Amino acid sequence: MKRLSYFVSLYIYTLLIPQDVLGQDSLSAQKISLSLDIYSKHLWRGFSNGTSISIQPGFQYNYHNFSAGIWGAYAIDGSYTELDLYASYTIGNIEVMLFDYFCPVNPVQTFNFFEFRKGRTKHTLDLNVVYSNQSKHPFSLHLATMIFGDDLNTDTGNNYYSTYIEPALNLKYNKTRIKLFAGFSPFKGYYAANISLINTGLSVSRKFQIARKFVLPVNTIIALNPSNGKLAISLGLNI
Repeated sequence: MKRLSYFVSLYIYTLLIPQDVLGQDSLSAQKISLSLDIYSKHLWRGFSNGTSISIQPGFQYNYHNFSAGIWGAYAIDGSYTELDLYASYTIGNIEVMLFDYFCPVNPVQTFNFFEFRKGRTKHTLDLNVVYSNQSKHPFSLHLATMIFGDDLNTDTGNNYYSTYIEPALNLKYNKTRIKLFAGFSPFKGYYAANISLINTGLSVSRKFQIARKFVLPVNTIIALNPSNGKLAISLGLNI
């Protein structure tokens, strides 16, 4: 399975990345960025991960419509750890993304990042398609399906292919951005035992001018998971 995963990754890389990306003439079109987010709690698709402040560093490479990166989340009390790899390609108003979520059992005893055997791996490959056209309307749509990994039906041993669908409304008022979202799962799987509304709420973000050359983006997320009745609030700083 390790060899299969390697060749799948190599194929995706070859398919997505432009062939002249390593050429000297293309250097000016390449961009590398670093990020560091700090959230009071890590929220994801209706779930609260960890029980403390979450430190979330990121590294991203961009070349025209292609991007790839590494992103992590670590709860400072050791209750949650995540390390993700991803690649994306944008065509017009459509962005196609492939995530490799790696979420080891916490507290982490062994960091088996290269374990890809079915039923044992803590990796999950998640294929995402996002539509957004903010210049014409405020609506966006996010579809994601888990295609391999830690998403198994324990009764059959087969993947659920758990799917998440999130329509959203994106608004802007003065310097504040507001996103209203309502994510649901259309069938039984990782997210819920049947078709369920799992992630409803809003996020509010704004950039504050702290000094002449320093702007601090602040983001607040309020999310309710109707399928389990849990409400979560998270405040984040984007550095």
